[in-house]
Amino acid sequence: MQSSRRAMENIVQQFYTELFRSSTLVPRCPLPPPEDLLPILESEVGQAIKSMKKGTAPGPDNIPADLLRAGSTALHSVLARHFNHYLRKGMIPDQWKESKTILLFKKGQREDIANYRPISLLSVVYKTFTKILLNRMERILDDYQPVEQAGFRKNFSCMDNIQAVTQLIERSREYHLPLVLVFVDYKKAFDSVETNAVLNALAHAGVPSVYIRLLEQCFSDNSTIIQLFDRKLKIPIERGVRQGDTISPKLFTAALQYAMSELDWEDKGYSIDGKKVSNLRFADDIVLVANSTAEMETMVNELNVAGLKIGLEMNMSKTQLMWCDAGEVNLAGKTLQRVDSYVYLGRELNMRNNIAPEITRRRRAAWAAFGSIREVTDQIKDPALRASIFNASVLPAMCYATETWPDNETIAKAMRTTHRALERCLLKTSRYQQWHQGLRSTELREKSQLKDPLQYMQRMKHRWAGHLLRRNDDRWSLRVTEWLPRNKTRPLGRPPTRWADSFTKYFRQRGLPHWMQVARNRAVWRSCGPR
Repeated sequence: MQSSRRAMENIVQQFYTELFRSSTLVPRCPLPPPEDLLPILESEVGQAIKSMKKGTAPGPDNIPADLLRAGSTALHSVLARHFNHYLRKGMIPDQWKESKTILLFKKGQREDIANYRPISLLSVVYKTFTKILLNRMERILDDYQPVEQAGFRKNFSCMDNIQAVTQLIERSREYHLPLVLVFVDYKKAFDSVETNAVLNALAHAGVPSVYIRLLEQCFSDNSTIIQLFDRKLKIPIERGVRQGDTISPKLFTAALQYAMSELDWEDKGYSIDGKKVSNLRFADDIVLVANSTAEMETMVNELNVAGLKIGLEMNMSKTQLMWCDAGEVNLAGKTLQRVDSYVYLGRELNMRNNIAPEITRRRRAAWAAFGSIREVTDQIKDPALRASIFNASVLPAMCYATETWPDNETIAKAMRTTHRALERCLLKTSRYQQWHQGLRSTELREKSQLKDPLQYMQRMKHRWAGHLLRRNDDRWSLRVTEWLPRNKTRPLGRPPTRWADSFTKYFRQRGLPHWMQVARNRAVWRSCGPR
């Protein structure tokens, strides 16, 4: 047992030492002299503390976030004084450079260390400090990002990218246009990006040099402690952004944009009303878009070279190709795997735009969500409370991304059937018992007090369409939704059901203006929505 434990500890230490070891030399860009900045205010400290999640685990200093949240303005004043000292000196305490890491199993073989997700526990006071820096830098970092990046940005969500990709597939299928998609996966992206690349990106974005120097201190001489059994394994960290730090996602996306800004892709990609879309990003989840495999091969190899410059390496086994064109795509001399479907941001996509596989996934997700609450709901006698827990836990899992689905009776029937089966389990009855007692589905609904899944889906889609059409930042989700190919005639025959058909039919039957026109007026759009 002892030797087995030591062997496990050695594997963990070797794996994470190698993972966090710097492997790419990135020259530093010169920084201008430090600027004079406004001191950190007590109100900024209070706002940063208030934004912290409740009940989070403490870091190496054993100070929980709830303790800071319980503090008064006197605590905010003390912290503000210390933070301003660090701001003036450009230095941070050495204790802030230490963290604790716990390993959480994801899936696959438990014997494989790569199947564990490392979760870092940082000092809560340190996270308060970097949250203040993030609040001051956020506008600059958001302005640095192109519309292609939807990850970790206000007023953006993964639905934007899902909508854009599904609409591209829908148009290419309807008009018989060639479309090639490559879904890029990086190996341990957040843990592999080089520190100097992050700092260079901040300088390129126009972040004040005082903040860059402070963040350089936050990155230097870092280490983490992993404790599997009795021994504490100290792992030096030479690269990557710090997990659990609220500023880390913004730092990573800045580094990614810094690398991709060197790509000359103005004339590459898919033409949408005269403008080319070459890629869509949600943090490190990137999908490349082209109209031929030859162009795609050029793009994916150029992106690979750009990524390697900042420490990002593509995962060949998970970087996959979907296309409706003849040919293949090679990355560094190796052929990318072609797939018929791909799960992108939690939704399964395919070139036929067939929703059936995704319905199956939503069913499994709904039953899994129900399984996680069943022990609780079985003990609850109050129907309203039980329904509230079900609606908050199961419906979102069952209806995830359904706002990007087309509407037809087949989909409605499948979702209704799944929901009724879940409803019977919630009420501890079977289909036979329902038939034997002569209960109609409407009577079961009165007993369960659950929300109707189809109405829930309709409201989600209606609300999403309104949000989408009222955007004015030229994002691709809106551009592709409004796009109709001008230089291509649609082939004869009835087209497959489109995403917007339900809106078009509803407004046409009532003699109303086109739905896209109405959706831009929030008050009118809400009045036309499902009740």
